[in-house]
Amino acid sequence: AILYYDLNYRRTYKDRIRELLPSIHENFRLADLVRGSADDFLYMYNQQDVDKIYKDKIKFYCRNFICTAGHWNIALRTAHVSKEYPIPAVETVSTVGAGDNFNAGVIYGLLKEDIRYDALNDMDEACWDRVVGYGIAFATESCRSLNNSVSREFAETLKIEKEV
Repeated sequence: AILYYDLNYRRTYKDRIRELLPSIHENFRLADLVRGSADDFLYMYNQQDVDKIYKDKIKFYCRNFICTAGHWNIALRTAHVSKEYPIPAVETVSTVGAGDNFNAGVIYGLLKEDIRYDALNDMDEACWDRVVGYGIAFATESCRSLNNSVSREFAETLKIEKEV
């Protein structure tokens, strides 16, 4: 199994960082892919420089890191790839659920690309482009309505074909 850790560290926990940091680092260590937002790292480390966060806070524990930043670029850092992904312009109705939908899209992308645990650390840039692209597509779609999820029509276009 691939362990995907979405940090989700909120401002309300800011004063508890010393207490929570050992558990967070343990989660980083157990994870195969860490996803956090720029806000998470601002509240935790008072830091938003993605390269510094990856080098100083994540890489020691986990080689694969995605940092989202709302409507700004998404950053990917791995042992082999360092890349920024632009966010498409969208008429946003609600951003509630965008992060969860991004996660769902990345997981969908890993499944669609048939990426298993043994292959995750060796993914090339083109494969990461497709996987992160699904995350962006899911998050973008969820921002177009108040439903906080992708539409049924969107989901229908992504059905995974089953082998017969």
